[in-house]
Amino acid sequence: MDSMKKIILLVLPVILLAGCSVKEKEKEITVFRSTVSSVYTGKVRRNIPDGEGTARMENGAGVEGIFENGILISGEAADVPYSITYNDLPVSGVYSGEVSGQLPSGTGSFTAEGFCYSGTWAAGVPEGPGTVEAEHFRIDTPFEVLEGSYSGEFRNGQAEGSGTFIYQSDGDEVQMEGSFAGNSFDGLLVKTVRYQDTVKSYPVYYQKGWPLKTAAAMIAYLEGMRNESYCLSEAQMSFISDHSDLFDNSQTGQNLPEEYSSTFDYAAFSEDSEPALIMIRNAEIRSLQRYKPYSGADTVTTMIVRNNDGWYHLVFARSVEDVSRGDVVNICALPLCRSTLTAPEQDYPAVDAAGAAVIMP
Repeated sequence: MDSMKKIILLVLPVILLAGCSVKEKEKEITVFRSTVSSVYTGKVRRNIPDGEGTARMENGAGVEGIFENGILISGEAADVPYSITYNDLPVSGVYSGEVSGQLPSGTGSFTAEGFCYSGTWAAGVPEGPGTVEAEHFRIDTPFEVLEGSYSGEFRNGQAEGSGTFIYQSDGDEVQMEGSFAGNSFDGLLVKTVRYQDTVKSYPVYYQKGWPLKTAAAMIAYLEGMRNESYCLSEAQMSFISDHSDLFDNSQTGQNLPEEYSSTFDYAAFSEDSEPALIMIRNAEIRSLQRYKPYSGADTVTTMIVRNNDGWYHLVFARSVEDVSRGDVVNICALPLCRSTLTAPEQDYPAVDAAGAAVIMP
């Protein structure tokens, strides 16, 4: 009898250390660092979930995996309440997918009101390839807030790397494909606008969410407008590239090149002619219009100006955000070829030109 007691006393600690299994017992568990009540089935140690197990919570959520001292360490989650930060605001929803290190990691999806993300996770935030479904992704630009869908790379919970953003503008579909950083356009992207039966694509350039009005951006935009009534020849676009200091508006009123003439023989100019800049000095703005050539396109500015040499019709004018009708400006321009544009409501010929720099004297 004494020997039997000794055996029991020796075996009992082993059983306590090894743990045992329970079936459908109410247990508190910790999931995503929140302690909740559940119906638990699986391994326990000292009556605490420890080892492989499954748990079902009151709201219908469930988890399955490895527990340590009541904490879900790794496994799978289904519709478990979870919160993320999006656009610097907390968003509460539910998570379904893989769990590692006590947090969403691996492949999973997060659903909340007005937001749904599916893709890969690391340490509780979207990381790697993923998709935010239609109308749930927001990009703040300096001019407006865009809402649409995003598919691409995420880093530390934000769109960063290569991706595609699709949104609606005046009923037409606009697609931005390229480089993102911090949930913003950043770098080179290809902008595609689908309106009616027409599709137009052209590169655009951004830096930390701001569009870059550089010579390269201007060339890219004009390339996208090829075969329109207003367009530049290949030679002219190369000329813009070779004179980027003028076309990116880094010149000032004091250092505009004096060697360019202020008059231009438009009748003698053709697509095969050698491109040449003209200086339009002390020109009064008689008409100014900002418009979009088609829905979703970038804004184009046209102007009619006049100085002592005559009238000029300027298309794609740059640096004109702060000028208005009646202002007197200096302009460095490149004449257009193959243009069918005319000066509206005027009975005199106008020199059509792609405005480069519009600078207050």
